[in-house]
Amino acid sequence: MKKYAEPIYVLVHRCHEQCLKLVHLNNLPAKEFSDIGINTRQGIILKMLLHQDGMTQRELTEKLEITSSSCGELITKLERGGFLEKRQSPADKRTFNVYLTESGRALAEQYKKKAVVELEEWASDLTAQEKEQLFFLLGKLSKGLETRIDRESNETKKE
Repeated sequence: MKKYAEPIYVLVHRCHEQCLKLVHLNNLPAKEFSDIGINTRQGIILKMLLHQDGMTQRELTEKLEITSSSCGELITKLERGGFLEKRQSPADKRTFNVYLTESGRALAEQYKKKAVVELEEWASDLTAQEKEQLFFLLGKLSKGLETRIDRESNETKKE
C-alpha cells in the first residue's frame, strides 16, 4: 500500500491546485457578486451561516482555517453591508454570535446556487457513481487524517 501514498498525495494536491486555478480564472460567484461588494471568502461565510446561523467568530475562523483578524475583517465588512449582525452570546458575555440578516440570507442562497453550479461543472466528467465513490473516499481519507491530527496533537500536549 505504501506505493500509493505519494501518488494519491500528488493527485489530491494537483486537483486542489487546479480547482484554485479555475476559481481564479473563472471565479463566477465572485465576479457576479463583486458589484454587491462581497468576495469569495465572504460568500463562504454567508453559506456557512445559512447552514448554521449563530456561529461565533472563533468557529468561523476554525472552519475557514484563517486568522482571527482576517475573519473579523470579513465579518465587519459583511456587517457594514447589512448582510449579517453580531449579537452578544447569552452563555458568555465576552462572545458574539454572528447571524444572517434577511438580505444576508437571500444573498447566501444566491451565492450557494452559483457555487453549486460551478462545482458541478468541475465534476462533469465523472458519472454519478464515480461522484459518490469520490465523495465516500475523500470523506474517509479526511476523517482518518483528522483522527491522526487529533491523536498526534494530544501526544504533543502530553510532552
